[in-house]
Amino acid sequence: MQSPYPQPIYQWQEDVEDLEHYQPGGYHPTHIGDQYLHGRYEVVHKLGFGSYSTVWLAKDNQQARYVALKILDAASCESHSESNILRHLRSGKADHPGRIYVSSLLDEFTIDGPNGRHLCIVSEAAGCSVAQSKDASLTWKLPVNVARAISAQLLMGLDYIHSSGVVHGDIHSNNILFRTPSLKWSTTEKLYHSLGEPLRLPVERLDKGPNGPEAPKYCVPPAMIFQSSEEVTDAQIVISDFGEAFFQNEERQDLHTPILLLPPEFFFHERLGQAIDVWTLGCTLYEVLGERPLFEGFMPDQDHAIAEMISTLGDLPKRWWDQWQLKTDFFLEDGSWKKDTHRIHAPYSRPLTERLRIMGRGRDASTCDFSPREMAALDDLLRAMLTYEPAERIDTRAALESDWMEQWGRRAMRETGISLMSD
Repeated sequence: MQSPYPQPIYQWQEDVEDLEHYQPGGYHPTHIGDQYLHGRYEVVHKLGFGSYSTVWLAKDNQQARYVALKILDAASCESHSESNILRHLRSGKADHPGRIYVSSLLDEFTIDGPNGRHLCIVSEAAGCSVAQSKDASLTWKLPVNVARAISAQLLMGLDYIHSSGVVHGDIHSNNILFRTPSLKWSTTEKLYHSLGEPLRLPVERLDKGPNGPEAPKYCVPPAMIFQSSEEVTDAQIVISDFGEAFFQNEERQDLHTPILLLPPEFFFHERLGQAIDVWTLGCTLYEVLGERPLFEGFMPDQDHAIAEMISTLGDLPKRWWDQWQLKTDFFLEDGSWKKDTHRIHAPYSRPLTERLRIMGRGRDASTCDFSPREMAALDDLLRAMLTYEPAERIDTRAALESDWMEQWGRRAMRETGISLMSD
């Protein structure tokens, strides 16, 4: 992560949060063994970090379980809505089959430290993300039935989120976590035997001066919980990170979703609602079921993202085409592609799922992991989710009733041992 601060104070360390953010308004200096709420929560390892928070694995000594303890930076304490969203989701329909695939709020409290007041959000502890699992793989693929089961859970989980009147705002493979048996309750010694003991890396000032109270005594890389995607057999997932979520009746203009997953209405400044999640999840399902992302690019910007959409899905609606100021970087006056600008694996007139075969699921129908019937059903679902017009895009309820979900998604859940509640 590149520091937003012009004059670095600390020696850079790999695989940890931005140390420059340890200042008033920033991260809370946290150490292994720290305890909160009169000893109820005890920090035992690191799970991760983001631009506005650090996330720790903690023992809940009252409930005898491991939890994820997310400590927001002090500047976000008052304005951050994540706990409000999670609290609202906790009060949703108890019998909805997708509820169990959504991160749950277990507790929340505030702490005071040298950098200010910090909101702490406690949720269930989970393992690595789908993205991490695929990155650790030589093939970048999940076993086909695991991929189907994950996709089905995502559709069900998003339907629960939307049925509660919430927009997630940032669904992608980094925010889809595996539930893992290694985080079941045990002694700290057994936990470290499974995960390894936390490393304690030095936090050193560039001027060689002593650290103040605003910085931790040491920094900790995240625990190595993940396994490569081809070795995944337990397909149970949870949708996490509601830091960008908002209620559907709110006006939202900004999104921090990776640029190649952003929906077209964002680029053309139209209203953002639950349809943005459907688009982003459509891109994510493609990545989960296949090998590579649907849209790709080296250091892409907004205009490259739009070009990728057109290359894959076809022409934009006229009002967006007319608004797109830099289309001449990619297209001639007659609307044809300029030479060397048309990155495409298969003509967009052919099914989207042709690219699943090209990107790792088989070179032809005889070797493809998906039957022709499933490919057709999957193509129908993805095209419905990736419809340009937000008002015409399929909603989550209809996606759950799609042929692919009924014939392949739910069956894969049962075959991988995931209990399936009745809709």
